[in-house]
Amino acid sequence: MMADAGSVVYQQVFAPPAAGRDVVTTLNLETQRLAESALAQSKHRCAMVIVDAFTGDIRAMASLPQYDPNAFAGGISSADFTALTQDIDGPLFDRALLGTYPPGSIFKPIVVMAGLRAGTVGAQMEFECGPSLMIDGREFDNWSKDDHGFFNARAALIRSCNTYFYQSAMVTRDRPILYMAHEFGLGTAPVLPLKTATGNLPQSAPSNHDLANLSIGQGVTEASPLQMAMVMATLANGTCRPRPRLVSHTQSQSGRLGDVSIPCREALMPVSQMDLETVRSGMFGVVNHARGTGKAARLKKVAVFGKTGTAQWVLRGAKANVVWFAGFVDTNPPLAFAVMVEGNAGQGGLSGGGTAAPIIAKILHDIEDRPTAHDVKFTPDNVPEENDPLTPEFIPPPPGYYGGPPQYREDPGIGGFFQRLFR
Repeated sequence: MMADAGSVVYQQVFAPPAAGRDVVTTLNLETQRLAESALAQSKHRCAMVIVDAFTGDIRAMASLPQYDPNAFAGGISSADFTALTQDIDGPLFDRALLGTYPPGSIFKPIVVMAGLRAGTVGAQMEFECGPSLMIDGREFDNWSKDDHGFFNARAALIRSCNTYFYQSAMVTRDRPILYMAHEFGLGTAPVLPLKTATGNLPQSAPSNHDLANLSIGQGVTEASPLQMAMVMATLANGTCRPRPRLVSHTQSQSGRLGDVSIPCREALMPVSQMDLETVRSGMFGVVNHARGTGKAARLKKVAVFGKTGTAQWVLRGAKANVVWFAGFVDTNPPLAFAVMVEGNAGQGGLSGGGTAAPIIAKILHDIEDRPTAHDVKFTPDNVPEENDPLTPEFIPPPPGYYGGPPQYREDPGIGGFFQRLFR
């Protein structure tokens, strides 16, 4: 009972306070420390998620800029709270769980998988990778002006060739791509004891322009770093989409077990092992091919599979870039990851391979050097560095030959014959 002056005039304790249960998370302390340190060294607004690809256990999750939650424990001052809420970089905003961004080229493995499953674009089917492609009166650019020649799925992933994916999507169309993206968990909020973002997966791509944007992870498609980490976890285990898990169990102060959260899978993947290996071979080349876009994340003793991404989005009313690097490292269990870096309007020099990949590389090198600290195992091996030509070798026509399409050296097969016949 309080007096008008605000003083306590009477009080009675009806029940003594009882200690609550401890929450035991799935986080690995060393992995989490390194993730926070690597993000802080980048000096960007960014986020990172690392998960166990088999169980979905979140090993590390961080967002930058961050704040000290201890400031709220005893009651934060009005001035300190105002400083946090008015900070233009949004330290109270959890980018790993709630930030949604265009995934850019890290969406491309889904496009390849959709074409393979639908039977519209085979693994060895080639499209010309040029500097740009005219689609319904509008020119759509490739990120590189130096790529030329005919690329198959593996080469297109390694070089992240936009013009390949434009043409691939025109053949496959939107429904198989959107179906595959949904099966990988996009457009659905991950189930966690924290609020998570749904992102955005369109119902359709009504025009060829929309379809071209969809094929390279642009347009209205958006995903969170957690969602893209779970996409990579699904590619790593090759069987199912695991549910992300942040809390393993609760326990009393004396160690008595309370609530237990059991790992579970949310969906079986409708893909064949052969199709999966096609995508994995491209993602391996992204990191380990001489012309790969993610070479900064290469390790010598254990294989890293990855995909770089650079997307355009609108930040505070102006155009800016958001860059990604996502993939997995072939440990036991495999660790899947996604790193996202926000750029400012007019800021150049950001790229998935040059900005995001070096951030996760710091953690990957420590995993290679100290696997036990990160609760993984692997047998050290010499990871091969690929250097094969990504385009088929052109065979000059014999003397006196003046007609017909160019001939390429490739393994004989019905697929290649009909592909060139109906190109």
